[in-house]
Amino acid sequence: MRKDGRSANDPRNQLHTLFQAIEGIVWEADTSMLQFTFVSDHVQSILGFYADTWMQSPGFWEAHIHPDDRSVIADYRNLKNLASPGHSFEYRMIRADGNIVWIKDNVSLVQEGDRAPILRGIMLETTIVRRLSALEQLEEKLFRLNSDIHISLQELLLSYLTGLENLFPQMQCSIHRVKNDRLHNGISPSLPLAYMAALENVPDGENQGSCGAAAALKQQVIVSDIATDPKWVSYRQLAMGYGLQACWSNPVINTDGEVMATLGMYYREPKLPQQEELRVIERATTLLRIILENRQKTEMISETNLLMMQSQELAHFGNWRWDVQYNIVTWSPALYTIYGLNPQNFKATFEGYQELLHPEDRLRVYNTITNVLQTKNDAEFVEKIIRPNGEVRHLRSWAKLKVDEQGRPLEMIGACLDITERINTFAALEQQNQKLREIAWMQSHVIRSPLANIMGLVELLKDAFVNEHDVEKSKLLDHLLASAHDLDERIRTISEKASL
Repeated sequence: MRKDGRSANDPRNQLHTLFQAIEGIVWEADTSMLQFTFVSDHVQSILGFYADTWMQSPGFWEAHIHPDDRSVIADYRNLKNLASPGHSFEYRMIRADGNIVWIKDNVSLVQEGDRAPILRGIMLETTIVRRLSALEQLEEKLFRLNSDIHISLQELLLSYLTGLENLFPQMQCSIHRVKNDRLHNGISPSLPLAYMAALENVPDGENQGSCGAAAALKQQVIVSDIATDPKWVSYRQLAMGYGLQACWSNPVINTDGEVMATLGMYYREPKLPQQEELRVIERATTLLRIILENRQKTEMISETNLLMMQSQELAHFGNWRWDVQYNIVTWSPALYTIYGLNPQNFKATFEGYQELLHPEDRLRVYNTITNVLQTKNDAEFVEKIIRPNGEVRHLRSWAKLKVDEQGRPLEMIGACLDITERINTFAALEQQNQKLREIAWMQSHVIRSPLANIMGLVELLKDAFVNEHDVEKSKLLDHLLASAHDLDERIRTISEKASL
């Protein structure tokens, strides 16, 4: 006799025997879902429990529903008050081994004669489908977070690892960056911090744990039992001291064939991965490669842009872009500095740029830009601008036009070099040269004129007072006259050089 009093020959009992062949958990229970009168044997393969254990333990079903889905219990118990006989529920249950299983239960309220109404249903496992959907949502979330430059890479990776652990509650995940053939900057949402710290700077190697081996071999490493696997000989006591007994690791390899990181999955019991877990590991590894390479390139671009901006600031060099079709102008930060403007208060436009030009240059520069648009020839020109504080700056500028396949203007790009200091230096040099010319003039007219008088007087003295017998006086006057001529020649040479 069955627990519900039916004999072995009862047609309904034969029907229940047929239910055992259905690939799902066929069940029958009272409307309170406390006492089950039939549970098919498939419950063992799906949830890991024996059917007899379930039926002999009142409240067994309720006790094994995931805590976050317990609201479904009231929905079952309310079925007796609903007119519709058929209903469907989807929720999570906890397996005998602690893993989580998604269940879709199609339930009917059955009234047989004068007997109290009962509930019958078929529980189908939908774990793979639900995990796939949850994994897709997790990946979408990861890409959204990755697009936010304010979120650090560590926050991003921790969010992803936490999502993976929620899909596989018995799994504990980790990521180690690989630099100079060593593990660095390990992160994990659940592994002990002391354990992660102990793995810092571990060298790559075939017997350096699962992650060290995966990095060295550039291939997946599955260690189902840390206690016996030689890959863990150096770190066995460390891992087992924290209750870790299995570890699978995948290397994250970039497009250049270099190992960027390792993805590790730990378990607290010896365990080999199932096909679903292997697929998730491969998928996660591919995603991490995309994220890490993207962040790496983004960091390189940011560093390059920063260096370029710093170089532009140091060189007083800025660049601009003018979308001709939509009249949208974009300036680099250095260009705002050159113009003495605040990007928050000034909207760059072609018209606004013209207003900043010195009145003396406005028409000439306008014609130059117009000529570039018409001839499509590059231009190089000098212009003066006026800052908001009235200061005049001198720029050397370049302009180049980009066109579409039909030759129509698309955008103009250009650059400006602030040459004010150079202009000021040239002006100072010119002023200095002018002073030298004035000095030369003074030398030529103020000094050489008295010197010419002296030379004339020496000639008169020699002719009037020195005869052929005054040899010494004659030599003295000749020497004095020669020195005067030499001095005059030196002054003339200096004057000529100063006037160049």
